[in-house]
Amino acid sequence: MMSFCHLASRARGWPARLLAPAVTALLLALPAAEALAGPGKPAKKLVNVADTRGLAPGFTHWVADLYNTSYWLFGLVTVVIMATMGLVLGYVFDRLIGLLGINLGRMEHHE
Repeated sequence: MMSFCHLASRARGWPARLLAPAVTALLLALPAAEALAGPGKPAKKLVNVADTRGLAPGFTHWVADLYNTSYWLFGLVTVVIMATMGLVLGYVFDRLIGLLGINLGRMEHHE
C-alpha cells in the first residue's frame, strides 16, 4: 500500500507536491490533538476581557473599552485602521521609491 506522500509525489504539478506534506502532517496531528483534549470536567464559559484598570486615559484605554463592550465595533474599527495604515504606507513608499527614480507605474510593452 502506498502512502499519501508517495502518491502525491508522483502526481503532476507543483501544487500536489507542495500540499502532500502539509496534508500528511495534518492527518498525523489530528489524533494527537484529540488525545490532548482528553477527558475531564467540562469547561465553564470563558470571558475574555481587557484589563483597563492600569491604563491611562487615551487611545489605548478607548480601544480596550471598545473591545470589552462591542466585539463587532472593535472588529470594524480594527479593519478601518488596518486599511488606512495600508493606504498610508503604500502612498509613502510609492513616493520614496519614486524619489529613487524607480517607476512603479504601468509599463509600456513594445513588441
